[in-house]
Order: sequence, then structure tokens, then C-alpha cells
Amino acid sequence: MRKIVIISVVTAFLCGFTACGDKTNQSVSESSSVATESSSSETTASTDTTATESTTESVTVSKTTASTTEKSTTTTSSTSSFQQTDISGGIVFSEDVEDLSDDALISAAQLLFESACKTEWDFTVGSPYALDTTQTAKNIYGWDCYLITADGINSLDDVRADYHKIFSESYSDRIDEVFTESGGRAYCLNGARGADIFYEKSVVTAVNSRSDNEISFTVENYYNGDDFGNDAYISPEDFVITIDYDGAWRVLKFRLPY
Repeated sequence: MRKIVIISVVTAFLCGFTACGDKTNQSVSESSSVATESSSSETTASTDTTATESTTESVTVSKTTASTTEKSTTTTSSTSSFQQTDISGGIVFSEDVEDLSDDALISAAQLLFESACKTEWDFTVGSPYALDTTQTAKNIYGWDCYLITADGINSLDDVRADYHKIFSESYSDRIDEVFTESGGRAYCLNGARGADIFYEKSVVTAVNSRSDNEISFTVENYYNGDDFGNDAYISPEDFVITIDYDGAWRVLKFRLPY
């Protein structure tokens, strides 16, 4: 009887131990399963997020590149349609004027206008050449002009050749008033005057008309009267260029804005 009781107790103990082990294994298994699912879920979420970020970044870079390329193409198209020659100073277009965009023509006109401003100022107010102020000759008004020492500038024709690198041969110049020649040498008045203190800038804004031999533009000259309490204003004027004897475009109608 005692042996039966002991065996029963041992059997009961072993059964309980086995049951407990099964529950423990089941618990560990379930926990492991949950952890695995959680890890899988996080991994999937991370992968999806990374994929999304990668896709977004790729699209953004693509758009930026496209924008940059487009801008570069536009700029190149505008500036490569003409060039200003070093020798003649005029503008040479790479295509027929009728085929060029307004932007391309305006860019060319802006360059010519700025060149015209500098040329007109140098030739009619100052001097584009080095001078010897100890040697003089009288111009048509009886004013003293100074000897030009630059090589190759010995006559009014030499001076005109330089001036008309920017201005058309049809443009009426003032070379006779500012320059003179005597004894096979050329002289320059080199008159000094101040520029308009209100002048700020000039911008070519529109193409008014175009033909095979002439293009008309609107140029807006900006003035600021703040020094004296006056209002700033814009003065629009016509600016015209024409094709010259050598196929280059030069200035036909112009007024120095300062």
C-alpha cells in the first residue's frame, strides 16, 4: 500500500512537471512568435519607408536636374544666337533675324546699347586714346585739341573707323566737332563734363519691329531723383540697329542717356 502511494505521488509529480514544461515551452514559443512577427513588421515598415524615401529623393533629384538642364538650354540658346566680333565690334547673328526669338534679339540689342554708351561717351566727352597735352591743334570751333599718341590714329578717317565699329556708317557722328587733324597727326578735344547724377541704368525691354536690314527696340532709361527729393522715373526711347556693309549689325538710332 505504501509503495502504491509513493508511486502515485511520483507519477503525479512527473505529470505536473511535464505539464508545466509544456506550458513553459508554449509560452516561450508564443513569445518567440510574437517577437518574430514584430521584428518582421518593423523590418517591412523600415523597408517600405526606405523605399519611399529613396523614391522621393530620386524624383526630387530628377526634377532639379530637369530644371537645371532647361535653364541652361534656354540661356545657351539666347546667347549662342549671336556674337560680337572683336575686329568689327558689330553683332553677327547665327540665324536669319526672322527666325530668332525676341529674347535673343533683346540680348543682342542690350550688348550693342551698352557698347554704344561707352563709345559715345569716350569719343564725344573724354578720349578713347592716350594724349600728349603739350601739343595742340585747333578744331573747327577754334578750341584746342590734344595730340593723339596711339599708334595708327593719324587722321579723322582713322578715328571714324574706330567709332563706327559700334555705330553704323549711316549714323551721323560728331567726329569733326571733337577731333581734328593737322600735319599728318590727329588731335582730340578731350572735353570734360559730368554724367547725369540721376541716371541709374538702361534696359532694352521690347522688339518693336524687325526686317532683313533693320530692327527697332524700346529701351527704358532709369533715373533716380532721390538726392533732391524728386521721384524716380523711367524714360522710354527708340533704339534701332541696322545691318552694315560687312553683314554685321550696328547702331543706327541712339541717344546717350547720361
